[in-house]
Amino acid sequence: AISIKVRPSKSGTTTNFYEVNYVGESGSARSLYDIVVATPLQQGKSDIIFSGFSPPLPSHYPGRYHHTVSTRIHGRLNMSFLWSTKKASDFTVSHILTMDSEDSIINSLSSIEPVQIPEGYIRPPASVAHVWKVFSPQPLTQEQLQDMFITWDSSSETRWLAYPIYRPPQRKTPPFILHNRLYYLNAVEWAASAMEMSAISARNVALLAHHRGHQQEVKVDQEDLHTRLRGEL
Repeated sequence: AISIKVRPSKSGTTTNFYEVNYVGESGSARSLYDIVVATPLQQGKSDIIFSGFSPPLPSHYPGRYHHTVSTRIHGRLNMSFLWSTKKASDFTVSHILTMDSEDSIINSLSSIEPVQIPEGYIRPPASVAHVWKVFSPQPLTQEQLQDMFITWDSSSETRWLAYPIYRPPQRKTPPFILHNRLYYLNAVEWAASAMEMSAISARNVALLAHHRGHQQEVKVDQEDLHTRLRGEL
């Protein structure tokens, strides 16, 4: 839960803080903060309660996240599963994408490459066992894995809420400023979702908090900023 607490300052005035109530390793605890950044506020994703705000703040915003299952398999790909006429020894494709079809059990199939590509690296063909990443709407069964791979020796599954479910026309995005110093950087996801978008949003929220905290309002919402930066470049 997040609530507003008023505390007297040395100058005789009062200062507003945000009290965050949470459950840690040692049990229930609370702390006061100058600035708070909220996590995704969608039904089923967040259980944060905002109390004592006027006007009241919603605990949830409309929308749901898309459920995706990521499975990593170290094995040899079955070419008949892909309806490919190539021999496994000649198949070096790195990414396979599927159509949005009810008959498809996977969304994509990708070959995992080394983080550091050594000089002269050649992607191994499907006849050689290596790591594949499969995105699917549901967990893969043993029977489905047997259809996809001739042999495999290990697999790892991760279920996650990957990105928002977009249903155009898109609703109005949530605000980035929920309260005076309470920010919501996940609002950007409802315009476009990616790690890069979240990084940009986090940077902008940090700048926004800094400029507002130091009363540098002239640096906030600069309508001609893009034009000036383009001219400098």
